[in-house]
Amino acid sequence: MKFSRRTVFTCIAAMVTTSALAAPPKKTASAQVERGRYLVMVGGCNDCHSPKQPGGMVPDPARLLSGHPSGSGAPDKPAKMGDIHVAGDLTAWYGPWGLSYTANLTPDPTTGIGKRYNEAAFIKTMRTGKKPEGEDLLPPMPWPNYAQMTDSDLKAIYAYLRTLKPVENNVKAGAAPARAAAKK
Repeated sequence: MKFSRRTVFTCIAAMVTTSALAAPPKKTASAQVERGRYLVMVGGCNDCHSPKQPGGMVPDPARLLSGHPSGSGAPDKPAKMGDIHVAGDLTAWYGPWGLSYTANLTPDPTTGIGKRYNEAAFIKTMRTGKKPEGEDLLPPMPWPNYAQMTDSDLKAIYAYLRTLKPVENNVKAGAAPARAAAKK
């Protein structure tokens, strides 16, 4: 079987990312935080919510889970209905639902989950697919999958997110198809 250089690079990058981000638990962290870290890693949250390092798909450790970088553009509108266009770092998506940007999940008090989400609001959002302000969580966010998690698991994820380095990054709001064309 022959593989292209791109395929080999992608596989190596995935292995490096997995081993770097799934480092052994720190002995000083609580069991709940460690459980949350584990669930965030195996749940693939970094795939979309973390900007990537230049030239690859490895999450930028200085901006873990900080969402679509403010000032970055949106992907082009697909030419055909049903097609999906994605930003190169997977932090913005344009599809039949409109335009979506991945949220800042760091505890930054003004641009992240630090101000508007307490534990109960976070769990409610993950269960209902509605943000505290009433906006829908847009695709590709698989909130119906997360809605199936136990309260204990969602509390652990929230506890882990609260331990992240706050990153000030004001992410644009998503838009339905009609508004998405105007927001670009």
